[in-house]
Amino acid sequence: MNKNNHNYHENEINLIDLFKIIWDGKKKILIFTIISFLIGSGYSYQIPNNYLNSLVIKESNNREFDRLVYIEKMLKTNQINQINQINQINQINQINQRILNRFVSELIDYEELFITLKNIKKVRENIVKLPTENQKKILFQYAKSLMIVELVEKDKTNYIINFKWDNADEGREILKDTINLTLKNLEKSIYEEFEQSLEFEKKIIKSQDRARLDYLSEQSSIARELNISNNQINNINLSQSNVSLNINTADIAYYLRGFKAIDKEIELIKDREYENFKFIEQEIAYFKEKSTRWIDYNIHSLVVKSLNNTKKTIIISILLGLFVGVIFVLIFNAIQSQTVSKKNK
Repeated sequence: MNKNNHNYHENEINLIDLFKIIWDGKKKILIFTIISFLIGSGYSYQIPNNYLNSLVIKESNNREFDRLVYIEKMLKTNQINQINQINQINQINQINQRILNRFVSELIDYEELFITLKNIKKVRENIVKLPTENQKKILFQYAKSLMIVELVEKDKTNYIINFKWDNADEGREILKDTINLTLKNLEKSIYEEFEQSLEFEKKIIKSQDRARLDYLSEQSSIARELNISNNQINNINLSQSNVSLNINTADIAYYLRGFKAIDKEIELIKDREYENFKFIEQEIAYFKEKSTRWIDYNIHSLVVKSLNNTKKTIIISILLGLFVGVIFVLIFNAIQSQTVSKKNK
C-alpha cells in the first residue's frame, strides 16, 4: 500500500516537473510557434487561388415539348393518331430526361469547353506557340477541372456541374459560355435529326407511291387491252355447282376494277401533296423560330466555394509550432540535465 502511494506521489512530482520545464521554456515554444505561423501564412498566400463553381441543371418543364412528342409520333407512324393523355405526359417526361441526358453527353465531350478556353487570355498565351497535339494535351488538362455529378431525386436524374478555376468570376463566365454553346449545338443536332428523319420518311412514302404507280400502270394497260372500263368485280359469278365461295376482294385481279378507276387512282397519287409532311415541317420551323428552354438552370444560383482554406492552414501551423516547440524544450532540457550530471560526477 505504501509502495503504491509512493509511486503515485512520484508520478505527481514528475508531472509537475514536466509542466515546470515547459513553462520555463515558454519563450522558445513561442518562437517556434511564431516561426511556424509565418511559414504557414506564407505558404497559404503562395498557393494559387482555386474556386469550385457548382451549378445544378435539371429537366426543363417546358410544356411545349408535347409538340416534340407529336412530331416524333408522326414521323414514326406517318399519320396523326390520337394520343392517350396519360401516355402523352409520360412521353413528355421521357423526352425531358432524354434531352437533359443528351445535354450532359454533349457537355462532357469537351468540344464546347475547348472553344471557350481558347478565348481565355492566359490559356491562349499558354498554347498559341505549341503544336496542335500539344495544345490538345494542355486543353485536356484544363478540361479535367470540369466534372459532372449525378443527382438522383425520386424517379428523376438531375446533374451538378462542378468546375474548378483560379478566378471565381472568370470561372463563372467560362461555365456560362460553355453551357450556352453546348445548348446551341444540342438544339442544332435535335433539329438535324428531325429533318433527317423527315427526309427519310418522305423517301419511304414516295418510293412506295412510285412502286404503286408502276403496279397501277400495268393493271390499267391490262384493263384497256381487255376493254374493261368499269368495275367488273360485282358482276363475277362467285358461285359454282350451287356452292358459295368466299373470296377476298384483295385476291381478285386488280385490272377487273376497270381502267377508269385505276387511272383516277393514278391521278390522285400523282397529285398527292403530302400534307402530313408539310405539317411536320411547320412544327419544326416553329421550334426553330422560338427560344426554346431545353434544360432548366439559373446561372445566378451558381455556388462558388474557395478550395484554399487559409484559416485551417494557419491553425494547423500554430498547433504544429506549439508541438515542435514543446518537444524541443523537453529534449533540450534532457540534454542539459545529462551534461550537468556528467560534470557533477
